[in-house]
Amino acid sequence: MKGTQSETELMRSLKPKRSRNVRKANSILSTTTTATEDYNSAVSIDSSDLEFYDVSDEELDAPNANSTNGFAINNLDNILKEIDTELDSYSVTQLEKSLQRLEDLLFDYPENTDILWRLGKAHHKISENSDDKEFVQDHISKGIEILSKALNLKEDDPDVHKWYAILVGSRSEFVSLQERIDDGHKFKKHVDAAIALSPNDPSLHYMLGRFDFEVAGLKWYERKVAATLFSEPPNATYADALLHFMQAEQLANFEFKENKLMIAKCKIATSDYKEAMEWLTQASNCKQGDGLDDKIDSEVKALLGKYNSYR
Repeated sequence: MKGTQSETELMRSLKPKRSRNVRKANSILSTTTTATEDYNSAVSIDSSDLEFYDVSDEELDAPNANSTNGFAINNLDNILKEIDTELDSYSVTQLEKSLQRLEDLLFDYPENTDILWRLGKAHHKISENSDDKEFVQDHISKGIEILSKALNLKEDDPDVHKWYAILVGSRSEFVSLQERIDDGHKFKKHVDAAIALSPNDPSLHYMLGRFDFEVAGLKWYERKVAATLFSEPPNATYADALLHFMQAEQLANFEFKENKLMIAKCKIATSDYKEAMEWLTQASNCKQGDGLDDKIDSEVKALLGKYNSYR
């Protein structure tokens, strides 16, 4: 969306609220694995006061994103690397610190898309750590707004498309069925754009797999709504989803636990229970501490129990 706010007003609107209710985050892509969240994205705890980051003139000597001051740009790159580490932690304190640092940086670099997409990511990850629906919706909305600005500035950045898609997919519980279906098309469009620019990102293939899995599981009335909205409503099978999940598995250089779970769920959906059990066993043997929460572990355990006779 294109906003009419001034940069100062936009920055004020992006000041984070503190979460009173926290929970562990979902997964590497922060998605759920229930078929009821149509088109939900695709593919994380303690809180404290915000730590404000003061950006000095010596660190960032450039007033805009187009500066040729090599010293300033190099320092910005180093700061963004630090922030990336904070964003990949699962501490609310670190996430809030990252959000504040990015907002401060944005005053000096208002059109820098490397800052903008990280800011959207920060809003998303903070939203995961609260059970307060208003708080979650507020952060998701701010993330989408900032990513929309980034898209207007730069259309060939895979991370901009990726995080826009993730945020759009994350608001499914706050919108109507018609809006969820419309968001599904937006989600698919931007994941496709991201994967064209970054074909070896396993998380993007996982996201496409999740999209196809949700489409394959649509109820009849949901398909009817989709058909009335679009001349070519989304169409996919569990076999289509499986292809994407297998591609993600091949590309991942880590134990992608939720991806293994989704492969198993595709196998279950097509009555291939023996292979499903093999993938569930692999998922259950993945090392802990990789950001996957108890919900994923619980689902793996439940499915292993349900289909135990197919071992």
